[in-house]
Amino acid sequence: MDHLDGLPRPDVDIAWAERIAASEFGVAGAARELGSQQDRNFLIDERTTPGRKFLLKVNNPVFARAEIDAQNAVMATLAAAGLTVPEPQPSLDGGLVASVLIDGVPHDVRLLSFVPGEPLIDSEHLSDRAAAQLGDLAGRVSRALSGIEHPGLDRWLQWDLRNAQQVVAELVRFVDDPPRRAVIEEAVAEASARLQRVAADLRVQAVHADLTDDNVVVSRDESGSPIIDGVIDFGDSSLGWRVAELAVACSPVFHHSPSRPLAVLPVIAAFDAVQPLTDAEIDALWPLMVLRGAVLVVSGAQQVAIDPGNDYASSADEREWRMLAVPAGFDADIATAAIRRRLGRPMPPRTDLAAGLGIGRMIDASAVEIVDLGYSSRELRDGAWLDDPEGEENRVLAIAAAEAGTVAATRFAEARLTRSAVNDREAPRNVALALDVALPGGSTLVAPFDGELKPFGDSVLLVGSVDPSAVSSTISPPAVSDLSVLVSVLISGIADPVFGPVARGEAIGVSAARLRVWLATGEIRSAPPRFVPLEELDGWESRFLDPAPLLGSGRPTRRPRPDSARELARRDAAYDPLQEHYYSAPPQIERGWREHLIDVDGRHYLDMVNNVATLGHGHPRIAEVAADQWRMLNTNSRFHYSAVTELSERLLATLPAEARAAGTGLDTVLLVNSGTEAVDLALRLTKAFSGRDDVLCLSESYHGWSLASDAVSTSVSDNPIADETRAPWVHVTPTPNAFRGAHRGSGAGAAYSAEAIAQLRTLAEAGTPIGTFIAEPRQGNAGAIEVPGGYFAAVWDEVRRGGGVVICDEVQVGYGRQGDVFWGFQQHTDPEGRILVPDVITVAKAMGNGHPLGAVITRREIVDALAAQGSFFSSAGGSTLSSRIGVAVLEIMEDEALQANAARIGSHLRTRLEGLAERHPMIGAVHGRGLYMGAELVRDRTTLEPAPAETVAICERFRELGVIVQPTGDRQNILKVKPPLCISQDSADFFVDTLDEILRAGW
Repeated sequence: MDHLDGLPRPDVDIAWAERIAASEFGVAGAARELGSQQDRNFLIDERTTPGRKFLLKVNNPVFARAEIDAQNAVMATLAAAGLTVPEPQPSLDGGLVASVLIDGVPHDVRLLSFVPGEPLIDSEHLSDRAAAQLGDLAGRVSRALSGIEHPGLDRWLQWDLRNAQQVVAELVRFVDDPPRRAVIEEAVAEASARLQRVAADLRVQAVHADLTDDNVVVSRDESGSPIIDGVIDFGDSSLGWRVAELAVACSPVFHHSPSRPLAVLPVIAAFDAVQPLTDAEIDALWPLMVLRGAVLVVSGAQQVAIDPGNDYASSADEREWRMLAVPAGFDADIATAAIRRRLGRPMPPRTDLAAGLGIGRMIDASAVEIVDLGYSSRELRDGAWLDDPEGEENRVLAIAAAEAGTVAATRFAEARLTRSAVNDREAPRNVALALDVALPGGSTLVAPFDGELKPFGDSVLLVGSVDPSAVSSTISPPAVSDLSVLVSVLISGIADPVFGPVARGEAIGVSAARLRVWLATGEIRSAPPRFVPLEELDGWESRFLDPAPLLGSGRPTRRPRPDSARELARRDAAYDPLQEHYYSAPPQIERGWREHLIDVDGRHYLDMVNNVATLGHGHPRIAEVAADQWRMLNTNSRFHYSAVTELSERLLATLPAEARAAGTGLDTVLLVNSGTEAVDLALRLTKAFSGRDDVLCLSESYHGWSLASDAVSTSVSDNPIADETRAPWVHVTPTPNAFRGAHRGSGAGAAYSAEAIAQLRTLAEAGTPIGTFIAEPRQGNAGAIEVPGGYFAAVWDEVRRGGGVVICDEVQVGYGRQGDVFWGFQQHTDPEGRILVPDVITVAKAMGNGHPLGAVITRREIVDALAAQGSFFSSAGGSTLSSRIGVAVLEIMEDEALQANAARIGSHLRTRLEGLAERHPMIGAVHGRGLYMGAELVRDRTTLEPAPAETVAICERFRELGVIVQPTGDRQNILKVKPPLCISQDSADFFVDTLDEILRAGW
């Protein structure tokens, strides 16, 4: 039956639904209407059994009882196959369908069990994992229905994609926007023509026909990520093309991820793993997606026109438009090739190497210099590629051509560093399909094969036949204005192109100093892209080839893309996994610039965790200092040289006046290679000075990995068995956490310090007095937790009065990172307001900006106490190289005002994160100051139940969106925020905006 005249929904309301549920099915409850295109659906919340729910479905009277019975049979079949679906409930007369009169017309009504959960459409972000689940579900539904037969399934529906062309032709008039109507008509014509070529080979079977995100029900795993559980709404069950079930399941992906047409690949791959596709079905799939989108758009427009009160239909307008516009706007051949590659199917006939086509040279060059514009390029320096991408490319090409005295060219299919951007949530469109070529202006270009030269916009197109395939090349000079700036030569376009038939070797024109060349199989009919996302490359490579033969070069311009997964396997085989890495499938990071890390695909990630690179990545002055010193000398500190003295003096000069008081202040430095070594040495010093082994440390702390520093590290996130393996000389007092600890609020400092003092006195009375107290001035490992006021003043005083000394571990939180102070201990004062000064300071990480460098700063009398055990020596600690780098770091921090930047950006970050917390209750607290902060994520602000699984999932989503951030704290529920101190406000805003997006759209 043709229903294209429109199907207004049955005219009933909530009160009617409640009466019918009670009178026909014996269920008394409150009703709430749910959306539907042509039927009426009501959720019935039963009163007698709290939590028990049903769906009352009032079918449009145009549908016959046999069709309703077929829907019930489909549900029963899927239930028997183990899928979660609604179950029809018997009416009071025992049947599964009741008939009621509405305005004198019989309507079929059913009561179905309610499938708990939420529709997938409520998850704005659709991850690749969820997309794969959707494909798997569609495959299992298709497999289960492949054997069912029922007369009620053989019906005419506008949703049956076999009828799509007819449906669109009839209903497109309801689309009011002429430009959109034109898009629909053109897209449907092209898709229908493609489909016609394979339609006879498409398998027909029973299908659900509406496996969309509206009709797929999800629950949530521990992390809050969706898990697809069930299928609802069987109103469109019918016979149809098997592959149409998949096309329908793919369509919603386009509105969830409109910028990624190939985000459907996980759906397709998962379906194919369950219900393998034939070649004809693969060829039909993309056109069917276009047709599905078109049917949705025109049907929605019609439904709004005939049923103006249908909010369900009107609210879907833009969403359904994207479900058409995205696949219609992407090349179907490219998409199909990408699908074939993903499924491991044979690709369309093509020649992988252009040289195999017998193409001659177009440029008379004895040699071609290939330039590197990817992540490994040494010619691209100091972030200049971000400021002027085209200019940098032309500069590198010009230099290469001049130095080699020959033609220079870029690489085909290279992920160019120059075409990536910072602070971008999308993967870059930076993989080159064309070559840029630098050559002497005025060079004669010749036809590489017999063909015809035609105008093509600002370019020329040569089309010809070669054995075995058709090949095309597009040759286009870049803008003159760009070239004049970059290469300082007279530039023109291709002069006097010889349009018309040309023979191989005949002149086709004269070149400018730059050419751009594409090489394709088949005729290029529309302007090809210069760059595509890496995700799309498999598809585009089915058409575009490496133009190397046109250059006269015997070698391809392309080089193998780094295989990050293989590299990770090599790492795990040779570099023990005990030395863990971030993420289960980490990007391969090989470069950095300022606050960004760069992977082998050229993508720039905002680095929010790297407090080692305090100046930022790739700092040119550090590189110059290191290279200069390597050329001069690198040796150990037993030799006499000035650099070690200069670094030591500069370190002492960073201390506040209170810490340098004559006779009692910190006055000497020992240099090591890491924070672990600094803490280990500090413990040796304090034990020697105090004459005591026993140490008091805080819970949830981390100080290093050596035997001694690990012994005083209490964090169970770093060492899960820390409590079980603790040495008898280590004593732990609770970390003074005023947010979630035993003592909170303004009196927390006094309460925690009273506990610690009592513990110190108990230990002394037991004959094990504490010789050393070690703590960070801010609990960095615990998530940038503030140490409450008065705590250190009281505890340090008690330790010292008992004959002990204090180590302040500044490895993570010190060295200007907190903005308003250089050293963390400067935040803490005694009751008279004087800065508390520790006996020993340990520092590392930031000192070398990634170079291994650490230090212990203390009093000479403490160092002298260790002299009886021999002199101290570190082979590389304080070396000439390390010392020069250490001095350079301090100079650059001052020259670039990085401590001030930490204060300014840190204040901005805190304000923005606190604003975010007002909108997102998952942010329980914002800890820290400057650029050492922590955003604590909780499931409940009252109970403060931590959200560790969610935090890990959010970090993974951050990575997908171009931000590197990691969890910290014993509960692993705090986002640690400790970027390079050079971070810009734009980058800080990008981080906060991305967190906002994740918390809003899901992960």
